Amino acid sequence: MPSKKPLEDTRVEIALLHLKKVDGLLYQKALLVQDHLASRKASKRRYSSQKLFASLAASVTSQQLSIKAADTIWSRLELACGGEVTPEAIKRFRIPTLRKAGLSAAKVKTLKELSKAVLSGELNLPALKKLPEEEAIEKLSSVWGIGRWTAEMFLMFALEREDVFSPGDLGLRRSIETLYSLPKDVHVREIEAIAQVWSPHRTFASRVLWRIRDVQG
Repeated sequence: MPSKKPLEDTRVEIALLHLKKVDGLLYQKALLVQDHLASRKASKRRYSSQKLFASLAASVTSQQLSIKAADTIWSRLELACGGEVTPEAIKRFRIPTLRKAGLSAAKVKTLKELSKAVLSGELNLPALKKLPEEEAIEKLSSVWGIGRWTAEMFLMFALEREDVFSPGDLGLRRSIETLYSLPKDVHVREIEAIAQVWSPHRTFASRVLWRIRDVQG
């Protein structure tokens, strides 16, 4: 029997077929970076609260930092937590301990509020997988210090939702402006209108846009 095609490769093919129908320009760009996009293996993992908490906490930690600085701070935090950043560990730590890892006062407050929301059941991270996008973003954004961009990135990469777009992401905006010959800082409504035709594969389209921006430098 022929080997079964990896799930992510199948997703890429389906998304490419959709782009071919609705946006020939982005489709051509996607073909150029297809190998890179197909190389990421989608998991059939269960979305456990602990893993999702760690993913969201990592996003909070990395905000407005270089990759190197963010990785250093996250490594310190993991070490302090005994190898895994959990809501229980964050709740237990005193503020000076978290600050010593390199976190700003604002990020410490966000992590504390996030752990509190998860432990109390106020925020059920796995349940966000099935909620409408705006409702999921609203629930995430209800935690102090978590904004819309962080929520959108969490939906895209931690929950692997396939139809998320972040019009406020500067990298996406610049890539779209370049690709479609738009003026810099064009109104967000125009950006959203372009992205809407990619639905229900806006996450894939975003990955294409980020990748071609990286390639073009």
